[in-house]
Amino acid sequence: MLEKEIKILDIDQEKTIQILEKLWAKKTFEWYIHDIYYDFEEWENQKMEQNKRLFRVRKKWDLHLYTIKRKRNQKSEWAEKWIKIADEAEYEITDVESFSSVLEKYWMRKIREKKKFRISYKLWEVEFDIDKYDEIPTLIEIEAKSKEEIKYFISVLWFDNHTVKKFGSRKLYKYYNKEYLYIK
Repeated sequence: MLEKEIKILDIDQEKTIQILEKLWAKKTFEWYIHDIYYDFEEWENQKMEQNKRLFRVRKKWDLHLYTIKRKRNQKSEWAEKWIKIADEAEYEITDVESFSSVLEKYWMRKIREKKKFRISYKLWEVEFDIDKYDEIPTLIEIEAKSKEEIKYFISVLWFDNHTVKKFGSRKLYKYYNKEYLYIK
């Protein structure tokens, strides 16, 4: 699946939820998410990060997932300077702990992790994730099939004058001068 999303920083959570609910967006999730990222221990040329790939194991309430992402070249046909674009494959697993132990047997190790509180809404095929990290102002991710849909909802949700970013969580922490949890 091709993922196209942006982050809008420092939002008013209550106002955003009111607008989404007036638009008849359906709440699909509200709870904590725990993400653990993995990479290979050895073989520098095989490292996921150096090859613009990401391997994540996620606990989302009672749903356990593993995700593989590959960042798209910004010169691709979908390139847009303010939209994050990645190929993403996500699969359900029985539990994070068992799956993690299998990864470690194949020379992968935990490299970082994060926790956040998320409230998710869906309207048609557009997903809205309101995320709250410790010590970072509330933000929203908008994920849609086209840049036009993303632009439309930026306007509808009154985010025209907000800071829009395409970066991931590490750059988000850096943007706010906060320490990201790396595992050694």
